[in-house]
Amino acid sequence: MKLRKIDKQLILLSLGIFLSLAHGVAQTPDRASFRALPGFPFVLISDEFTENPPEISDSLFDAAACGIRFQVNRTELQPTDPFIGTWNQLIPWLKSQEMQLGQVYIKGASSPEGPYQNNVRLSRGRTQRLVEFICEGLGQKIEELPINASSVTEDYGLLVKMLQQAGDPDYQKVNAIWEQSGGDEQTCKRQLMALEKGKVWRRLVKEYFPALRQARVILWFTRRPEAKVVHPVKAGDVPLPYLSYYPTTLASPNYRITWPTRDSILTRRHLIAARTNLAHDFFFFPGKFGFAPGVNLQLEYYPLKGHYTANVGFTFTNHRHWNDYKFFQVRNLELEVRRYFKGQGLFRGPYLGLYANGVVYGIGFGKTEGWEGEGGGGGLSAGWVWNLNRKGNLRLEVSLNVGVLYTRYDPYVYGNPITGAEDGLYYYDYHGNTSDFRKRNHQFFWFGPTNAGIHLTYDIIYRKWKPVGSYNEPYQTKKVGR
Repeated sequence: MKLRKIDKQLILLSLGIFLSLAHGVAQTPDRASFRALPGFPFVLISDEFTENPPEISDSLFDAAACGIRFQVNRTELQPTDPFIGTWNQLIPWLKSQEMQLGQVYIKGASSPEGPYQNNVRLSRGRTQRLVEFICEGLGQKIEELPINASSVTEDYGLLVKMLQQAGDPDYQKVNAIWEQSGGDEQTCKRQLMALEKGKVWRRLVKEYFPALRQARVILWFTRRPEAKVVHPVKAGDVPLPYLSYYPTTLASPNYRITWPTRDSILTRRHLIAARTNLAHDFFFFPGKFGFAPGVNLQLEYYPLKGHYTANVGFTFTNHRHWNDYKFFQVRNLELEVRRYFKGQGLFRGPYLGLYANGVVYGIGFGKTEGWEGEGGGGGLSAGWVWNLNRKGNLRLEVSLNVGVLYTRYDPYVYGNPITGAEDGLYYYDYHGNTSDFRKRNHQFFWFGPTNAGIHLTYDIIYRKWKPVGSYNEPYQTKKVGR
């Protein structure tokens, strides 16, 4: 029996569809199904072994990821964060179920307040710290784990979604600025800060920004390949309490994600900064000497990590007013160790320190008021440092030293103190037998404020380009300028 023409066409069309489907199946990776662990939406599990991790869309990540919050301007995990306790119990239990970690998805972010470059450091540092914590818990090196890590410098996408879900009255205004910026975070920031003369910005800082300081994570576990018996994990099998703290607010798809290549995680870190004390540079002693400017130079060394810095400073003045019988000559050397409360390469804000100093001086306020001597002391220093520009390499500082000062000295006068003759020379104010004279017959001890200042600091020497974190990704060799 002969086939009609239309029958032949249908057969060929069906055969074509079948071959296309067969080819598509052959080209599609064999991905096992996955599901969320009951009670723990940020933990995805595959009951059968597979080497192909699930494809996590932005919407799935934003809906399921667990957020680990950070303190303002910090990259350290807080020991009381609920994720830490849950992780320490969950991982041993999953291992007992013959599960192995197959993929880690992490996004670290910062809130928009503060300098932009500092927020770059914070978002990457938070991502890296969470990566390190997971590796430490599993007892594995970073390069041994399948980590998919990224960072969001200033998370305006999440901010907009939070405003929308909260029914915030300023949602439309903030969303319009974010959309008009075209994803440019710095442009968005400037416009938001100017909105209603900063009123909206100040409220966002207080009500919403704390929730943006987080690194969010999704973990995927697959059955071990050597597992012989598969027992699917069911609701009620997990012997852990439900983790109630989940900042799972959906984020906008307009994420500006920076994948961490070597170029993107290299940053120039300051090594040595020069500082001057304006109170010494423009010193004024009313009623006694008047204007007595000096030269004050300090050098501060910043380590790559930690909170402690080393500071050395020298003050020099050399005023000699012969006609007025006035002198102001001071040489002071000071050594200081500081501990900044905000370390880890930042070194801003408040600090406390220990200092020690030595001084040589010759000071005269007239014919009968002059002192010459040496001394030294030490004590506590305290201060506060602010950035003066966006790069942070120019800073303003106020400081106060409180401690002890001990000095031995001799008073001196113009003219012979015994005969009263003014012969154009200066003499020690001593009236005894000259053969019995010994220098430094007087001493003075002081406890209280010993120094104060308003300082300008500028970074003069930088380290080579240093990574602020390392990720499971091949390094490129090209450097980028900033």
